[in-house]
Amino acid sequence: MNKASHAASSARERWWARRGDSRGTLPLRHRASSLGAAAFSSRAPFAPPTSRLGVAAANAGPLFGPSRTEQRIILKDGRTLGFAEYGDPNGEPVLEFHGWPSCRLEAWIYDEPGKKVGARIIAVDRPGFGLSTYKKGFRIIDWPSDVIELADALGLERFAVAGISSGSPYALACARFIPQRLNACALVSGLSPLKVEGECLNPWQLVDPTEIQIATMANIAPCVAREAFRYIARQIIKDPHKAMKQFMKKAPACDRELLNDEAATRSYQQTVAECSRGGSKGLIESIGLEMKDWGFRLQEVTAHVRIWQGGLDNVVLPAGVKYMASRLPNRTLHLIPDAGHLTIIARYAQDMLRECCPRARVQLRAVP
Repeated sequence: MNKASHAASSARERWWARRGDSRGTLPLRHRASSLGAAAFSSRAPFAPPTSRLGVAAANAGPLFGPSRTEQRIILKDGRTLGFAEYGDPNGEPVLEFHGWPSCRLEAWIYDEPGKKVGARIIAVDRPGFGLSTYKKGFRIIDWPSDVIELADALGLERFAVAGISSGSPYALACARFIPQRLNACALVSGLSPLKVEGECLNPWQLVDPTEIQIATMANIAPCVAREAFRYIARQIIKDPHKAMKQFMKKAPACDRELLNDEAATRSYQQTVAECSRGGSKGLIESIGLEMKDWGFRLQEVTAHVRIWQGGLDNVVLPAGVKYMASRLPNRTLHLIPDAGHLTIIARYAQDMLRECCPRARVQLRAVP
């Protein structure tokens, strides 16, 4: 454990000891501070909002979450940034960026793999999702600044980032703008750019048509898109089994098999409910960004990017990932022929995390 991690751990223990409580939640130092198959998410118990964690509490001192899945900081501009932790609390930090419609809770799937590899998974809600405050006009290129504030609050000098499905643009933005802070960057079933100024891309060849339709509606008629999302979310919350079967009718057999996991189905329900707890504006604006230029070029990303993609993915099409691989100057592509969108996320979690953690990579090379 490095000095920063040891200091943070000691502070956490002292804080809870003063309150006679054995729970471990890290104290934070900042004050005032498709239709988404990637939403296949969180086994963590769904916890309703707690008033003692309101933004007003920022004036009283550091913020604490009631559990590892309900943590938050106040950013310098006054917004709340929520996050959850999974895996090994003393492990190497990996910041997980969720898909759509989803939130920090989807990272439950990395809990056990994280413990095995020695990875501390820190799953972050983007603005307007879950615990994080909505910010009008938020752009993909704004995300690295939020990430730096969170990392500094947690005492993380260096860390890895992992973008899951629609979270991949945000991981790449970090690789582009803050590479000096990264140990690794991974994309898992990652969305590729659908519009690049100066290039003639055909998004219909890169991603599921439903994703394009929702993203287009989000930009042209956001009020209609929000009503549509609320209707669909109600169906998911009411009967997640039926909803998942409907959404995954065209998914490959390897992905449909995951429907038999009761915990995953229940978590899908909880994650969709949680992602929109603050409203749907942020969610709709976020998916609308997928049909816009990201604000940087893949050719400008000099950090090493590790790409995990299933050959049977019917959400983020392999052609899109191959496009990204052709533009990224420093990348490793893991193309698994018999895996789908969810299969890569669920069954290759340990492999992905091992590549994100320097110590784990060294140990792997040391095995004869």
